Amino acid sequence: MPLISAPATAPLITPADAGALNAELLGEPDSRFTPLPRLLRRAGFYHHRAARAIEALIPASAPEAAAALAALPALEPRARGSQALDVRVEVPTDETGRVIETPVEVQQGRLGDCWFIAALAACEHTRPGFTASLIDRLPNGLIQVRLRTGLRARAVTISPFVPARHRAGDSRGRANLASLVEKAAAVTFGRGTYAGIEHGFAGNAFYLLTGQMAPARPVPPLATVQSWLGTGRPVVASTLLRWKPARLLPREDDPGRQIAVMNGHVYVVCGIARVDEDGRPLPAGADPLRIHLRNPLGGADPRPGSRRPRRTDLYLSEAQFRRIFLSVNVGPSLTATD
Repeated sequence: MPLISAPATAPLITPADAGALNAELLGEPDSRFTPLPRLLRRAGFYHHRAARAIEALIPASAPEAAAALAALPALEPRARGSQALDVRVEVPTDETGRVIETPVEVQQGRLGDCWFIAALAACEHTRPGFTASLIDRLPNGLIQVRLRTGLRARAVTISPFVPARHRAGDSRGRANLASLVEKAAAVTFGRGTYAGIEHGFAGNAFYLLTGQMAPARPVPPLATVQSWLGTGRPVVASTLLRWKPARLLPREDDPGRQIAVMNGHVYVVCGIARVDEDGRPLPAGADPLRIHLRNPLGGADPRPGSRRPRRTDLYLSEAQFRRIFLSVNVGPSLTATD
């Protein structure tokens, strides 16, 4: 007989019992995951499978289940370091409770998950409101994020709380809907830890977010990138992993100045336009076309004319792009409503 079951008559674990059992185990240092009920760990459940088992025992719509569910570590990934998940993310909803698909800023925090955040930012850039479209708010205040973690999409149940640090958010470091999508990735892809989503491949991120495979491709001509963007496809570009954290590239308009490009990093492709190396528009027909790449880490770039390297918004010619980037990943068209 399995240790966890959900009989039709009476649940094996009541909401109060589940909350108490989890509370007893909070703070156990010997588990790789945020501590789970001992029975679940012995039964061999992974973090997300434990969450599914518990949810089967506690109706998500029942008012008395809210407190117990919010206290379940099975729904909470372990933050990096010793910090708690204590920052609440407000999810905008309409009068029916449906999440409003409002545009959000998507910026990487101090986690090394550029592979995921760059892909999410590219999807949001291509289709504003994409991040919100992944999220549902349950009647008891919990959140569900739709990710493709296997052969089909799955709703990942989490609480609306995220860490104060070491997570994605907006350009001012505040938590937002992108923080919740990142948290859902930590529960699933990261096997219950934020550290588990550090380092990965953008192709995996596009699959998690869209359900479509997006293998790495060689760096193409800018005209090809422009055609992808024109059909509503999100694009990211990756640099080669090197022993130095960044590579300095001489600017074409003034070789005495430089552009700083992070090694082993994924950038968001924002567009193709006739601009100079500071992003200022040029007359029609002027050469060359430049690709606009944005570092998901964000930050303020120096003013035009400064001797400091440009780091966040890069405007590269095709020659510069091919010289310094290793590959690109292209997601599916997001112009149609999912």
